[in-house]
Amino acid sequence: MARRSLNRRVSLGSIPRWVALAAIVVLSRIVSTATLLWFANAQPENPWTAAQPDLFDFSRIWDSHWYRIIAETGYPTELPLDGEGRVGENAWAFMPIYPFLVRGLMALTGAPFALVSVAVSVVAFAGFLVVTDRLLRRFLGDPAALSAVAVIAFAPIAPVFQVGYAESLGMLFLVCALVGLVERRWWMVALFVPLASLTRPLGVPLALTLVVVTLASWRKGQDRVPLILLTVVAGASAVAWPAIAGVVTGRPSAYLDTELAWRRPYIGDGSHVWGTGWWESAKWWFPETAPWVIAAIALTVVVIAVLPATRRIGLVPLAWSASYLLYLVVVLFPQSSLFRLLAPLFPLAGVVARSRRATAVSLALGIVGQYFWVQWFWAVDDSDWTPP
Repeated sequence: MARRSLNRRVSLGSIPRWVALAAIVVLSRIVSTATLLWFANAQPENPWTAAQPDLFDFSRIWDSHWYRIIAETGYPTELPLDGEGRVGENAWAFMPIYPFLVRGLMALTGAPFALVSVAVSVVAFAGFLVVTDRLLRRFLGDPAALSAVAVIAFAPIAPVFQVGYAESLGMLFLVCALVGLVERRWWMVALFVPLASLTRPLGVPLALTLVVVTLASWRKGQDRVPLILLTVVAGASAVAWPAIAGVVTGRPSAYLDTELAWRRPYIGDGSHVWGTGWWESAKWWFPETAPWVIAAIALTVVVIAVLPATRRIGLVPLAWSASYLLYLVVVLFPQSSLFRLLAPLFPLAGVVARSRRATAVSLALGIVGQYFWVQWFWAVDDSDWTPP
């Protein structure tokens, strides 16, 4: 059935769907590559590269350097501590699937991290777009689903999907899990939920999504046993990495302490309180207008939530989007990486894809936005407080 779907003609008349999807993948990567090359050519020497690095070296800066450390040396058994006994930034903040996959391909091919990490990200992103098209066709129809895929592919953060980050692979595993839920292919959910949870921190919202879908199935009188079992799998997947970090390092709070090390430059050593990160962040970035910023964000979320187009994207995509947003509200301290962390809300692209005008505007803003995203968040200046 999937093969026949990819051979369907798109609205242009004579173009098979797989050709349209391939064109979106290729053209979006051309735009993102050109943007990265533009800034790489102007990049001065920085902590990760010499001046004017090539595309692959420019693609392995920021957190990609941590993935390189993991791929080449693994995880530390002892956490780094400062003079006051506080845990410092270390590799345990990053999930293992992506760097270990890169490590295996490096060993198999003899190619360096910079090349292999980019190749894995590009291939995974192409797969993500194809599977996303399969998911969204069920709720949007063929033309709108293709439009949504294009909006995602050309989004302002699109360059991050081809650098040495785990985003592409995590998104591929995530959408495969969602397709499994929609199509009731339980083996897909059982396989891809753990993979997604050990690639990016997606386990908690996936578990919450399964709770919502299970309750909906309960109400409809559908078979609930597989969903209950899969909810248990998702819950176990959500706690697996923190548990592994605690066992290996001998410090039960190793993962949480490591994550908080990145927050310390913003809020100091204050105790972590779940759900306060957005308020603390607003006070840090916008000390004079923090209440207004929070109110504007809340209003934006409410407006999007009540749109009829939002309610039409389907139970599973909607449950996932709500669960992930709730997860971000509870655990996140927003800073410049917020835009990248919003990428798993990709089903919401279906909201704008129902309108040709909105799709065209989104594509134009996405392409222009890539320039500013790379300039503000990826390219490195002397003292950079804007990690991507």
